[in-house]
Amino acid sequence: MLSNTVRAATRRSLGLRGIVANRAQRQSVRAYAEIPVNKVCRMVQCKVPDEAAGIEMDKLLGEVDEVMKKEIPGYVGATRMICKSYWDFKSVMVFDSVASLEGYLESEVKEKEIMPILEKAKAFAVDEDIKLQNFVYDQLA
Repeated sequence: MLSNTVRAATRRSLGLRGIVANRAQRQSVRAYAEIPVNKVCRMVQCKVPDEAAGIEMDKLLGEVDEVMKKEIPGYVGATRMICKSYWDFKSVMVFDSVASLEGYLESEVKEKEIMPILEKAKAFAVDEDIKLQNFVYDQLA
């Protein structure tokens, strides 16, 4: 009889351990679920067919950067990456806050000056396919 009581207590204890472990696991996930958002960026990415197209994309990126520096508050600057093996072209436009990025996305500057440059860029992208995506941006030390 004592052994049945011990078994039952052990089962309850193991069951509780599982519940407590699940709760702790959920809490640890929750603790890391919120990524701090300070700077943000908008990535432009595409494939280019060759180096000549990459050079043209660089020129267009320079035009965009000039306009953004003059016209968009909170614009920090741009970087670009080119893979010369696969001809992937990526550019990241960095903003000092979500509000700055939102301001850019809703601005006339985007519609009247940046989008026409993006349309020109499609001519240098494989299949005229250019993807845009927003990210949280952090520079790691």
